[in-house]
Amino acid sequence: MSTSGSAVIGQRTLIVGASSGIGRGLARALIDNGAIVVAAARRRDRLAELEGATPIACDVTKPGDVESLVEGAVDRMGGLDTLIYATGLSRLHGLDQASYEDWLELFSTNLFGATLLTRAALPHLQADGSHGRAVFLTSDSADRPYPGLVVYGTSKAALRAYTQGLAAEYVDLRVTEVVIGATAGTEVADHFDPDLFGHWLPRWYEEGYIRYEMLQVDDVASMIIEVLEADAPPAVLRATGPEGDQTIEEAIQMAPPDQSAVGSALRPSS
Repeated sequence: MSTSGSAVIGQRTLIVGASSGIGRGLARALIDNGAIVVAAARRRDRLAELEGATPIACDVTKPGDVESLVEGAVDRMGGLDTLIYATGLSRLHGLDQASYEDWLELFSTNLFGATLLTRAALPHLQADGSHGRAVFLTSDSADRPYPGLVVYGTSKAALRAYTQGLAAEYVDLRVTEVVIGATAGTEVADHFDPDLFGHWLPRWYEEGYIRYEMLQVDDVASMIIEVLEADAPPAVLRATGPEGDQTIEEAIQMAPPDQSAVGSALRPSS
């Protein structure tokens, strides 16, 4: 995928969560459009497959990892123009079963990692010559938490509040929240228990929680690149398809051929 890309040529970009899904697709798109990209995630072997990116392994839940990541990225790129937090962890939990450890696991990845990474990156984003862009991927489930995904939706709603607070405290930064709707091929549900998934998925469709038609990763990446090209990017980008009453079966047809059976809420387990 390629766009005009003029404003992202040479843009020094750190993408966290680049080993799969939207983060990976966005890394590829930015490289194709001339950006300088450091790709970070826990799975360094997946990062090494991103031709043209500099891979750095990082676990955002481990103390010291985010500081080392930012230091390494700045050293390799000679500065930092754009920080993109695409990392996200999703689990199925009934609220009567969700433990303190379950809440901590999701908040550590979906919120705490973002805050610590941003703190480490702020001096570089505010440095002379930096574009000063910070982009955070949230979810439409932050608007209306899906049953079974309340812990996840709550963590994304907290990330939304953080992005608003960051923009209020640092008015010189270009901060954007990207609200992600249903997107095929993201691996977001790869670790869901098949039985729980089969229980909750029909409700999400039948009760209108999944209210946008399915997008592809490349669609979302193109929307985000437009934000990175804008001199005055929006505070919120809704990266969703049109509103509609798409069925599970119709969504299945949009899945990429390599999508796993319990990946991205598209296919029932076989």
